[in-house]
Amino acid sequence: MGTPAAHRLAVDLLDHDLFADHEPWEVFEALQQQAPVYFHPGADGDRGFWVITKFDDVRAVLKDYGTFSSELGGAARIEDLPEDVLAARRNFLEFDPPKHGRYRRLFSADFTPSAVRRYEVWLRELVCERLDHAVARREFDLVEELAAPIPIRVLGHILGLPDDELGSLVELADRLLVDTEPEFVGELAYSGEQDEYRYKPFGSPWAEELCAIGRAHYAERRACPRDDVLSLIANGTVEDRPLDERELDNMFALMIVAGNETTRQAIALSTLALASHPESYRRLREDPALMESAVEELLRFCPPVWFFRRTATAATTIRGVEIAAGDKVTVWFAAANRDADHYPDPHRLDLTRNPADNLTFGRGGPHVCLGQHLAKMELRVYLEELVTRVAALSVAEAPPRLRSNFSNGLKRLPVAVTPA
Repeated sequence: MGTPAAHRLAVDLLDHDLFADHEPWEVFEALQQQAPVYFHPGADGDRGFWVITKFDDVRAVLKDYGTFSSELGGAARIEDLPEDVLAARRNFLEFDPPKHGRYRRLFSADFTPSAVRRYEVWLRELVCERLDHAVARREFDLVEELAAPIPIRVLGHILGLPDDELGSLVELADRLLVDTEPEFVGELAYSGEQDEYRYKPFGSPWAEELCAIGRAHYAERRACPRDDVLSLIANGTVEDRPLDERELDNMFALMIVAGNETTRQAIALSTLALASHPESYRRLREDPALMESAVEELLRFCPPVWFFRRTATAATTIRGVEIAAGDKVTVWFAAANRDADHYPDPHRLDLTRNPADNLTFGRGGPHVCLGQHLAKMELRVYLEELVTRVAALSVAEAPPRLRSNFSNGLKRLPVAVTPA
C-alpha cells in the first residue's frame, strides 16, 4: 500500500516518546513532501492506518462525512475496538450526521459567538485576577498559575459546577485524555487499556469517579433546573427521549476533557511561542489591532490536538492513492496547519498572517469544535491582559511536554516576566 516513497520513510507516529521530546515538524514535512497519503503500519497486531497531512486533503476528509465516518471506528483513538466497546463509550463527537446534530443541538445555542460574549466581562475579571497574582511573583509556572485554572473556571461557570470540584475534575480529565503520560497515570501509560475498564468512557480506570460527579449534578438539575448547560443536558431529549445514564456519562466526560485540555494547551503553547519570539511579542504589545490576527496565527502555529481518526465507508481515493472500505484514515490537523502549499513559510510565526481557515478546531466539517468561539475568546482576553501587564517574558527552563501523539501540550511552563 502507499507509494514507493512512503516505504522509504522512517516514520513512527505511534511512538508517544517522539511527541514528548519535541514537536516533530520534520516528520510531517517529510510526509507532506514524499508521501502525503501514507500507509502507517499498526502496532501489536493492530492493522495499519492512513496518515493524511496536506491541508486540502485534511479539509476534504473532514467535509466528506459520508465517505469518512467518525462513528464506525471512533474519532480520538487509532487503535481498533470491538463494536460493543465503541457503542458503550461513544459520545456525540463520534456520531455522524444527522445523529451528531441531534445531540449537538442540546446545548449548541450556548456556544455561538453571541452567546459566549455574555461571559466576557466575567472572564476578563478572572484573567486579571490570575495575572496580577502571577506577575507579582515574576517567576512562576504558567500552566499552574494561568493556563490550567482559567479554562476550568470558565467551563465550570458555564456548566454550573462548584469551584471546589474543579481541581479534582482537572486531575481526572488529564488521566482520561492523556493516558499515555506516566506523570498522570503511572505505569498504565505503557500498558494500554485494561479489560475491566474497556466499557467506561475513554476506557479509563478514573472514568467512574469523574462520571459520578456528573450524575449527582444531573440528578439535581432534573429536580431543580438552572440557567446552565448541565440543566440543558439533564433535561434534554434526543429523538423524543431523555438521555440514558450511559449517554449522560459519555457527554459529561467529553465536556470536561475537551472543554479544559484544549484551551489550557492553547494558552500554554501560545505563551511559549511568544516567549520564543520576543520580536513578535513586542509587536503585539505595540499594536493591539493585531490581536485578532494573532489569535488565529497562534492557533495555527500551536495546535493543541495532533490528529483525529475517520473510517472509510466505501472505496475511495486521495491524491490517486486507493483507500479501501473499512480503512482507518487519520487526519493530522497540526501538520495541515504547517502545509507550505497553503501557508507560505509555515514554520515562521507571523502575527499579521490572520489564517482564519486554520484547522485547529476541525473547521470545515460538521464536527467542528463546539467550543471554538469560547476558546478563542479565552485566548484573546488572556493575551489582551497579558500584554498590558508584562513588558517581556522568557522561558526559565525547557518545559516538559506531554507524552502523547493525540494531545500536543506542556505539563509545565516555567517563565520569568518583566512587569510593564
